[in-house]
Amino acid sequence: MSISNRRIAVITGASGGIGRATAIKLCDEGYDIIAHYHSDLLRSQELQEQIEQKGRLCWLVTADLATEEGINSLLCGVADVLDVLPNSSLTALVNNAALLLGPSFEEATVSEFDRYFAVNSRAPLFISQGIAKLMAPGGSIVNISSAAAHFSSPGDIVYAMTKATIESFTKNAAQALAGKGIRINAVMPGFTDNGHQAFKSPTIRTHMSNYSVLGGVSSPETVAEAISFLLSDQADRTTGAVLDVSGGSALGARQREKNSFSLRDLRDEPDQG
Repeated sequence: MSISNRRIAVITGASGGIGRATAIKLCDEGYDIIAHYHSDLLRSQELQEQIEQKGRLCWLVTADLATEEGINSLLCGVADVLDVLPNSSLTALVNNAALLLGPSFEEATVSEFDRYFAVNSRAPLFISQGIAKLMAPGGSIVNISSAAAHFSSPGDIVYAMTKATIESFTKNAAQALAGKGIRINAVMPGFTDNGHQAFKSPTIRTHMSNYSVLGGVSSPETVAEAISFLLSDQADRTTGAVLDVSGGSALGARQREKNSFSLRDLRDEPDQG
């Protein structure tokens, strides 16, 4: 493939977890990658090196998606890449970046609420709006939702609300984008092992496993497979849909534990990837 005839995918929050697995999956499928990250430059550079060793191109773009300036910076970075490769085709966007493990109903503050909604809900909308202007007909957008939007999560209420918003955005944007020949869908994971130390704890893994009727937790690679499917021509009649890959976490069959705890206590500082 020539340098000027390439498929390009934009992935937000690509430095780790689902974003990183998706970048590698799409690279293996022949995409060049524009990988957004917030603060983890080292891991992003490692991803870039891994992709380039596979013979693909990878551009890194840093941006704080909690701000309008950050969203505009990302869009400008994408436009700059397309200017360098004028005959390339921007065909995929994965809105993966998110702040995780939000505040509870009792502890939520206005500033935290605004920050979570800015990154998790507002940014995907306006990134999609901007990318759609650059995307070729036949392009596809995939948003990342969460099973947390489908069961009671008072201890993580703000995060759950942002993911419910993502699903509403996905459905409402489908008709708006259809006229441009662009599809938009969402993938809904359950607990997914992103490499956090908590996933090494048998007690915590059991707690997470109880949410899924299939048991266990997902791997980022499993979620990446679902994202890849929705981006592919195999899903060319699918838009406005939410693909559940949560292992049945949204079915409401979870075992009730006597001594539950907040997973938010496990995190140091939420990040966008």
